[in-house]
Amino acid sequence: MDRLDQIDEFESLFRRSEREDFVYSEIPIESVAVVTGSESSDPVRESVARFLPRINDVADWHSIGSADYQNVAELIERVEAQRVDLLVTRRHLGEEMFSPLHSLGVYLDELTQRTSIPVLVLPGTAREPVELPTEACSRVMVVADQIRGDQRLINYGVRMCSDGGSMWLCHVEDDMVFGRIVDAIERIPEISSELGATLLKSQFLKDAEDFIATCFERLGETSLDVDLKSHVGMGHHVREYRRLIDDNQVDLLVANTKDDDQLAMRGMAYSLSVELVDVPMLLL
Repeated sequence: MDRLDQIDEFESLFRRSEREDFVYSEIPIESVAVVTGSESSDPVRESVARFLPRINDVADWHSIGSADYQNVAELIERVEAQRVDLLVTRRHLGEEMFSPLHSLGVYLDELTQRTSIPVLVLPGTAREPVELPTEACSRVMVVADQIRGDQRLINYGVRMCSDGGSMWLCHVEDDMVFGRIVDAIERIPEISSELGATLLKSQFLKDAEDFIATCFERLGETSLDVDLKSHVGMGHHVREYRRLIDDNQVDLLVANTKDDDQLAMRGMAYSLSVELVDVPMLLL
């Protein structure tokens, strides 16, 4: 096989990926638990109901305060026994005396990893809480390090967006990771490094663009009143999402926290959760 044939084979590897279509499904949210420390849960519940009008039909609201649990195990046992569909809490729960700068706090860390319940993380911390916006959530941003095939993430984003609102589907390829891949390609003499880098970048972004296009198609077939937007690009995750959030005045960020290959929270989601303290987040 000559060099041109090898390049053609290399290119074909990235053209054979099958298109994966988005599937819309309604997310049921019938039971919500507000988990607080010293903070009263009633104002939190009222602000969440105002901020997320599409969950106003919740049948059961549960209040779990500091007197109801002594440790992480007790809290998890309680929320699982109540079979809630959504948890609401803050960073550094139970750590009101201090606020570590580079952590979400032991309770939030464990809740996101040891349960399958989505967690609405309120802005601020338990020590320095920040109120939710007084207006309904009308600008939702769904972010992923690999958005292709992530049906659940997008369906939750739709569920949280109020009627008449906008939802951004975003995929940012980490430019540092991509750079290391390109460096590896450059050390393969049989492959043109310039062509290989171009093909890789094109395919990485095309996978996300193609899947987002199916999201637009499927959601456009529903009766949902949501304006869909997208952003696919490369860059540093935290800096790029900070820019997108600020530019679009995003009310809520939706991200995945679980990884099948590791116990800890996904790196990108953890970085965003720690850095963007002022932004309400839904962690799945």
